[in-house]
Amino acid sequence: MTDTRFEAVFEDTDDLLGGIDVDEIGDVETLLMFLFARPVVVEEVWDDEGVAPSLEVIMQGNDEAIGSVCAFPLSIIELARSCAETVDELGPYTGDGVAAEETPDVSAMSDGELIAALQQALGKVRLFSMLDGGE
Repeated sequence: MTDTRFEAVFEDTDDLLGGIDVDEIGDVETLLMFLFARPVVVEEVWDDEGVAPSLEVIMQGNDEAIGSVCAFPLSIIELARSCAETVDELGPYTGDGVAAEETPDVSAMSDGELIAALQQALGKVRLFSMLDGGE
């Protein structure tokens, strides 16, 4: 059975959070941190009408960070692929004691491999949330 929640296209942040069954945008940030083995910042970008039509994602490199905006409609796979392009520009991350060989090459993953990696990362997010006391 295929896990389609990562391929589903979401219209907004609430749909995305509900679709992958997480509580807040910080959980998406943590998901990407586990997937890419590097610091990540994810924030909602609000328009003049108070709607969050996109997400700003900042990927940390060793010496610099690169931010990009990912607009809805959006799937988690599209978000991960977009982030992978940024990671490729930044190069391997070796900060915080992470060895270059521990950094996954998300760009080279097939959709099936990426879904498996996202499932593992989501499991880590849930465990992290439980250990953190659900704050």
